[in-house]
Amino acid sequence: MKNRLIIILLLLIAYQASYSQVKARLEFPYKDNVHDYCVIPMEEKGVLIATLSEDVTDGKRVLKTEHYDTNLKLRSNDSTWVDRSLEFQEHVYQSGSCYAILRKVGHTLWGPKMVKGGEFTVVSYNPEKHKTEILNGEIPHNGTMDELVVGDHVMVFTSLMKNLDHIGLTDLSTGETKIIVPEIKGCKRRSLYILENTVTDDEICSLVRTKKDVYLVRFNKQGVQKSCVNLTSEVSQRLLTASISKKGNYYLLTGTYTNHKKKGEAQGIYFAKIEGDRIAFVRFYNFLDMENFTSFMSNRGQKKVERKKERAERRGKELSMNCLMASHEIKEYNGNYYYVGEAYYPTYTTTSTGFSTTTVFNGYQYTHALLAKFDAEGKLLWDNCFPMDPRRKPMQVIRFVATEFDGDNVTALYPDRKMLVSKQFRNTDGQVVHDRQKEVMETDNEEEDVKKAKDTETAYWYGDNFIVHGTQIVKNNQTGERRKVIFINKYSMK
Repeated sequence: MKNRLIIILLLLIAYQASYSQVKARLEFPYKDNVHDYCVIPMEEKGVLIATLSEDVTDGKRVLKTEHYDTNLKLRSNDSTWVDRSLEFQEHVYQSGSCYAILRKVGHTLWGPKMVKGGEFTVVSYNPEKHKTEILNGEIPHNGTMDELVVGDHVMVFTSLMKNLDHIGLTDLSTGETKIIVPEIKGCKRRSLYILENTVTDDEICSLVRTKKDVYLVRFNKQGVQKSCVNLTSEVSQRLLTASISKKGNYYLLTGTYTNHKKKGEAQGIYFAKIEGDRIAFVRFYNFLDMENFTSFMSNRGQKKVERKKERAERRGKELSMNCLMASHEIKEYNGNYYYVGEAYYPTYTTTSTGFSTTTVFNGYQYTHALLAKFDAEGKLLWDNCFPMDPRRKPMQVIRFVATEFDGDNVTALYPDRKMLVSKQFRNTDGQVVHDRQKEVMETDNEEEDVKKAKDTETAYWYGDNFIVHGTQIVKNNQTGERRKVIFINKYSMK
């Protein structure tokens, strides 16, 4: 009996060891001539690492690109000079190519901040040809550059100028950028808010929200508006966020909504289908009807919400919970669609000096994540929530959770300083297969321990593999030596 227990224990240990482990690792000495960097997974084509040098010569830095295969072995590299004021703003992998966008950065009391307007640089890399190209452009009218999408040699982004949303359109063959404005009859310009842009086939589609409705506005690749249609004229709820995906000759849409006329906090998620210039259907799901949505709260808090919900139902009403939610892009797998969202709230610090009190924004605290599965008709097949405690409070809204789908399970993974938190759900019904686990983000050297980690991020890569990267302080247990590194780990989930 004792031997049997020992064997079972050893098997469990072996299973846990194989569940999530480092398959490959890269390291760069922190601040060893690295000023800024970005990591771009390219699915089965590998990963692109772009770095800016710390050293400056004649007002310029070295921009270096390195292509590694899926085993993190170097395939190719290239370098060029860029202005010292540029830093990485955003990156995207679409249509078989990588794009890293660099913008000028200024400095404020709250840290670095992108400068409005001015020049930008697009670094494009073709992993098939191992070719890097540099394209320079300029944002007109002192605008911003946010929510980038790329497709068919054009880059589309949302640009805030004079507190008004515009759409930016950059030709990636020439660098020419133009600003286009959606024309919606009867709507004041200041009430327009760009929810989502997408490039599909030979057109650009923008979802534009006004005070009460959402419009689908189509443009050609030259920025000329083709059509504009109200999608929500018969819907009382306000759509707050949107992610759109084209499927054949129709679109599928998901995001968050609210019943409030003015407030910007979500009360649930929706799933809609757009056929031609109309919504074929839209289905709404209240957060409080989601499985374990209040699990991040104390037992007392959960019971209080349940009592309020029951009282509301007895009166024939629906109780709602207001929530800020960072929605991910809609994801498709085997004909079904998945929504992933991360709940958060802003935090502040208050300082009193004499007769004055100063309140300063102190980052966003994340509380829990929501995972939901739909069929193509918008029917909610299952949903589940799990608590998050990433400890890091970013100054802007980011998305910590990376997800991977296979025939049996859905894996959700996010970093927590030097730990890696993972959870698996059964794809058939959403039940938890493996509960929340914490595993040290180790190096590939058994003689070393990770003592601290910072700014760690995860991204789904390919198959059952994830990229985890950030900075670490690593200690060698034999020599006692410590070193600070920028690390990139390949994790495999089994």
